[in-house]
Amino acid sequence: MISRGYGQLAASRPQCYLRRMRLLVTGASGLLGRALMRLLADRPDIDTLGLAHSRAKAPLVRADIGDEPAIAAILSGFAPDVVLHAAAERRPDVVDREPERAAALNVDATSRLARLAAGRGAFFIYISTDYVFDGSNPPYFPDSPVHPLNAYGAMKLEGERGAAARVAAAQAAGKTCSGLAIVRIPLLYGPVERLDECSVTEIAAKLAARYTESLPCPIEDWATRYPAHVDDVARALIAVIDARSNAPESTGGIYQLSGPVGYSKYGMALIMARALGMAPDFILPERAEPSGAPRPKDCRMDTRRLAALGWTARIGFPEGIAPVLSPHFAKFD
Repeated sequence: MISRGYGQLAASRPQCYLRRMRLLVTGASGLLGRALMRLLADRPDIDTLGLAHSRAKAPLVRADIGDEPAIAAILSGFAPDVVLHAAAERRPDVVDREPERAAALNVDATSRLARLAAGRGAFFIYISTDYVFDGSNPPYFPDSPVHPLNAYGAMKLEGERGAAARVAAAQAAGKTCSGLAIVRIPLLYGPVERLDECSVTEIAAKLAARYTESLPCPIEDWATRYPAHVDDVARALIAVIDARSNAPESTGGIYQLSGPVGYSKYGMALIMARALGMAPDFILPERAEPSGAPRPKDCRMDTRRLAALGWTARIGFPEGIAPVLSPHFAKFD
């Protein structure tokens, strides 16, 4: 794990050694990025450089992935074997409110980074979403028809296609390009720095406020989601990275990840209320389709490609969410 500033990297790396894999991660300060960087810290066979923007703290390197010359210089200096692109605007309602800013990150920066990575021969891993599907006919397979219902899903699908086009162009131009893996993921939860960092912990904040005020708390009970703990997702990404190292010719394409059990937000709220010591009878199910950006009803995804790499989800929501909430809430009696 790299723990120094980027400027010190090239000068300090030994010149003669058994070469370790070099992995560059964007969005390394985010919910998923932090989990991934933490697990990679235990991998002495991988040199990892994490990029972040608004929350860059050492050992992460501050970088604007919209700044092509700066990103090109980082890629040139670090020479990654794998580029894992986790940076994104992931909130559908924010995407609707700020479409130009969201598209610059979710589409334009993805395409640019894929082109730069492919041009240097790096394997590109793109984090996508279950929202590329419309949720009307689960389960979804990697080759199932895509039909996003909202701008976020459409942008992430455009990011998938843009990355694939840039990698294909590099290969057609004769570049020694290692290929592309797309990893579609569901709703995430995990240790948060603040409660609004994750839509799951936002539910818990709403529960606490309503419970304290002795008010009923209506929670959406319409769509089924498959929440995945970020540690499980990070392990899946590392499985893809390791597979690429062991058998690079067979590890491209689309991988899909779902949490082990499906819940509505209401179902998750009941579990969180019990974890916080609340009697859950103040939580009311709202069975109408929610307002705001359209959401798919059920995007359960087939995960057999990841299972073939030895991955399986280990953390169920009831046992995973309690330690996520405990640093932010006292027990309610």
